[in-house]
Amino acid sequence: MHFIVYWSLVLSTICYAALAVWRLSIARRHPRALHLGLAFAGMAVWTASLLIGWPWLLAISEPLRDLGWLTYILWTTRTFEQDDDARRTIRIYCASLGVLVVVRAGLSLAIAQGDLSDTAAYTLTIVMLSAHWLFALGGLAFAHFLYRATGSSAASGFRLIVVALGVIWAYNLNLFTLMLLGYPLAVLLLQGTGLLVLALVPALALAARRKERWKVTLSRQATTRSLLFVAIGTYFVILSTATRALIWAGGHAADLAKLIVAVLLALTVLAIGLLPKLRARVKALFVKHLFEHRYDYRSEWLRFSATIADRTMPNLSAEERAIRSVADVTESLGGALLLAERGDRLALAGSWQWTTPDPFSHALPVDPQWLDDLAQSARILTLDEIRTTGGSMPEDTAVPDWLLREHKAWVVVPLARSGRLVGIIVLGRPRLDRDLDWEDFDLLRVIGQQVTVHLTDAQNQAELDEARRFEEFNRRFAFIIHDLKNVVSQLSLVSSNAAQHGANPKFQAAMAKTLENATGKMTTMLSRLSTDRQIAEPNLAEVDPADLLSRISRESYADGVVTLSIEQHCKILADQEQLSIAIEHLVTNAIEASPAGAPVTLSLTIWDGMVVIAVEDKGEGMTPDFIRKELFKPFASTKKNGFGIGAAEARSLVLAMGGDMEVISVKGSGSRFALKFPVLRSPEEERLQSE
Repeated sequence: MHFIVYWSLVLSTICYAALAVWRLSIARRHPRALHLGLAFAGMAVWTASLLIGWPWLLAISEPLRDLGWLTYILWTTRTFEQDDDARRTIRIYCASLGVLVVVRAGLSLAIAQGDLSDTAAYTLTIVMLSAHWLFALGGLAFAHFLYRATGSSAASGFRLIVVALGVIWAYNLNLFTLMLLGYPLAVLLLQGTGLLVLALVPALALAARRKERWKVTLSRQATTRSLLFVAIGTYFVILSTATRALIWAGGHAADLAKLIVAVLLALTVLAIGLLPKLRARVKALFVKHLFEHRYDYRSEWLRFSATIADRTMPNLSAEERAIRSVADVTESLGGALLLAERGDRLALAGSWQWTTPDPFSHALPVDPQWLDDLAQSARILTLDEIRTTGGSMPEDTAVPDWLLREHKAWVVVPLARSGRLVGIIVLGRPRLDRDLDWEDFDLLRVIGQQVTVHLTDAQNQAELDEARRFEEFNRRFAFIIHDLKNVVSQLSLVSSNAAQHGANPKFQAAMAKTLENATGKMTTMLSRLSTDRQIAEPNLAEVDPADLLSRISRESYADGVVTLSIEQHCKILADQEQLSIAIEHLVTNAIEASPAGAPVTLSLTIWDGMVVIAVEDKGEGMTPDFIRKELFKPFASTKKNGFGIGAAEARSLVLAMGGDMEVISVKGSGSRFALKFPVLRSPEEERLQSE
């Protein structure tokens, strides 16, 4: 072993001396070769000192070797194309490592004098080894930074030199770690140093022949990883030094020292794993003081594209992906998407990781002017500021109370396109509650614009698909329309014959009435299925809903199928025919959804100035997600053979008459459809008018 160590050091000294002479000889023609030649000379002196074995010579040659490489890196990178952040980072690394070199040199010379007490010599040795360890760790992080930050498109030897230095510093990191921990394997690694540097001679010689023209940019990822190396390494060297100090001070208390170190390590891991708010605070401090900009915009854009395009989370709906793509910008823990309806209200379209399943469960009224202002300004709203100070703009006073009462709501991102507000995304609070700055606002605004384009394109595609399905629906039912025409003709003939030739006058009258009713229903159905049918505007007039419900219950359904409950008579403004169609749609759906023999309740009440016509069943019920996304879309039905037309058309008719529809359903317990109209005249007003 001694033979191998000896000749590896001899050959290393000869090779590095030759490299130094070669580079220094061409320094006049290639000025950059001077610094590399000096670095090679430092390597030759260091290997020679290892061969000779004089402590004072080693204490001088090792710092010269390291300062030679730091000088080479500093002066060589000055000729590269680099931004201010990269230049500043390189200087910080070189200055910090240079300080460690000077400290090591002083400690090594003090120990080499040999006139210290055993206690002082032991203490200085531990400190010197710790300085060596920190230099190796910092050098490895520096090499990682340079390798990641230096462009790889140009042909240059600088990156190869960085790799060689990284190998040396990684080797030294392991060497001094074992020395600090007192493992015998450190002796074997120390003897193998000559073989390591000898093996790197070909790589360094090849790198010296290449031109050195590079572009250096500060990579956020490289910087983060480099500092992570330093942080982890610093943590372990502190623990190692503390353990050594406790063992030295306590004598036989080595076991106690190990226990203390183990407890500290466990507590640190638990703090990192169980305190996400602490991690967020450290990250915010890190970003604020290390980088010029809060965000790495390229990474943010790639993350947004992957999220919104369904490449990273295929189990999320389009609405949930849209919410998450915005929430990830501020690291919000959840969010909700509200879409604008009729220009005066917002309705929940989806939520992601909100603490409640349906944070905004019904259509929510808003000031139309507020929606217009949001569409024009596209301003990001910070709700905490509006809650405490009332906001900084006049339109902030129009923020809906129901939004301010939801204290989990933190920020509102408007989704506007072509001067029209599509909706808003309400972001929940992040782990670290902080104030937003201009970078947050700009990035949220840009991401919001892209989300708007994505949502509107998806809506347009859905409308196109729906139109195609309607076309297919009309094509398939053209034959049914023909059959219905035949049935209507037959029933009309039966009705006329029965009215003229029935033997029993009472029977004839009843049969004629029944046939007329059936004929009228089928004619109405035929007109609704016809492809030439145009949807008529509602003919609004005074309607008594109590009389209408009584007639529907009496004439359209058998006894016992519908239970009628009328609180009082009143007047509303509606189209009687269209309102009758809407109610019959809902009652028919309720009957089909209910178990056999279970009655359907049809009720009329007045609540808070609104007439409420309710249809209730005891069927299987519907999920909130189905109500929100599918119920009022044609062809979506929970019934086995349902077409999904009735509820959609009923809602369309009611909205056209100025009413509203509210659905409450519990899975497994039934559903309640409520049609709401403003009271035109109450019973008291009718009585006063008649008097």
